[in-house]
Amino acid sequence: MRIARPNLSRGLLLQGLGVLALIAGLATWASLLLQPSPDVAPLQPAEALASSETPAGRWFADLPLQVQVQVSGVMAGSQGAVAIVSIDGGPARAVRSGEELARGVRLVAIEGRGLVIERGGQRSRVEVPVLAQASFWGEAPQPSAN
Repeated sequence: MRIARPNLSRGLLLQGLGVLALIAGLATWASLLLQPSPDVAPLQPAEALASSETPAGRWFADLPLQVQVQVSGVMAGSQGAVAIVSIDGGPARAVRSGEELARGVRLVAIEGRGLVIERGGQRSRVEVPVLAQASFWGEAPQPSAN
């Protein structure tokens, strides 16, 4: 009986060594990348709030902005009600219901005496300032004491 001796060429041998090196490299990187890092602690809620107090933290946090909304007035237009608002002391601009005033702050409704604003799912009301009533000629005459 004759024993068949495999014919190994240098190319086949190098290919086999390359496949073994690839498998060893993949196993090494998988073990390094898939194990949890022991020195990183999970972020606590208090630390999460502290990081949102910095400007960069507020920018990347998914929190609505805390803005100061000042209402100059409301008026009815041909396409619906319009409110004249100023955000954080900035220039006044006209907005309609449903528009976003700032990131996470939206104008929900325009009413006769105020605006309904939604910040992070919570609604609040901003009153429209009322001007003092005066007559065309100045102050209204006072009744005499006679």
